[in-house]
Amino acid sequence: MSTVVITDLDSRTNSDTVENFCQTYGRILNCYIKSNQCIVTFADKHNAEEFIRASPHRIDLYGFVNATWKTTINRNSSHNQRLTTNSNSNNCRLTIRGTCEQLEEKNLIRYFSHYGHVRMCLSNPLQGFATITFDDHISYERALKESRHFLNGRSLIVEPYTSIDEFESNKQHEKDRLINERIHIENQFQERIKLYDYEKLQWNEYIARQQNQFNQQIGHYQYLLKQSLDEITTKDKQTEQLKKENKDIDDLLRQSVHDNEQQQIHLKKREEIHNQTKRKYEELYKAYIKLKDNCATQRNVEKDSISITKSTASTNSIVNKPKSTIDNVKKKL
Repeated sequence: MSTVVITDLDSRTNSDTVENFCQTYGRILNCYIKSNQCIVTFADKHNAEEFIRASPHRIDLYGFVNATWKTTINRNSSHNQRLTTNSNSNNCRLTIRGTCEQLEEKNLIRYFSHYGHVRMCLSNPLQGFATITFDDHISYERALKESRHFLNGRSLIVEPYTSIDEFESNKQHEKDRLINERIHIENQFQERIKLYDYEKLQWNEYIARQQNQFNQQIGHYQYLLKQSLDEITTKDKQTEQLKKENKDIDDLLRQSVHDNEQQQIHLKKREEIHNQTKRKYEELYKAYIKLKDNCATQRNVEKDSISITKSTASTNSIVNKPKSTIDNVKKKL
């Protein structure tokens, strides 16, 4: 069983969030928050050691937190232990000088964690410096021996920490920490305001684009609707014209049918007259033939009667004529 202290907690972070995060490293026996710290008791010491080695942690969206061992201080030796602790801390503490952006706590912790575990980071951007405290002297020496340090594309000045008055220094550190927290909160607030303004601007631009597209679509649809109405009007006019033409054609067809019927009636009448004339002509022709035959028969009878009469008369004349006449006739013959 091992107890770990989590520092630099945000006031909005609750114990459930911390417990759920710490359970990813092992079983938790106890977890409670006091001020800006959280006391977590692991069932296994190895889990606690792994949790401390992985520090700093980002439990939620409110920033990074540091994890250290919880130490029990006896009242009789509290002063000596405090002096020893402060002396050890001073031996592992560095002074960092740079720009305000470089001296942000999260940037410094992220950068110097490559050299070892950072126990404490106190930033004072207004005065242009910050202090970094490592857990061991090896990490301190490793960071100090580095020839040049660069953060966010700019160089950092790293030098050993010098303490004039430990009490004043701790007081100043606490003051700097509070100022740093206030600046950090203000920066977060400003960042959130900027993010809100940016998102608001993006939403306004998006709404304006959507409104513009909507207006363009409405204009396009109105144009298409006008074209459709014009086409419908044109089609209606063409339909009326076709109806009128169809009516005229129907009238012409009815007139043609009527004329055709009249022609058929006239043709029938002419055919009847023709047939009647033909019958009359045939009757006349028959009567003519009959009459002709009758006339021919009568002529033959008359000729026969005339010839008989002539022959009788000639006989009588010959008989009655004198002989000389007969002789003359014979001579002529």
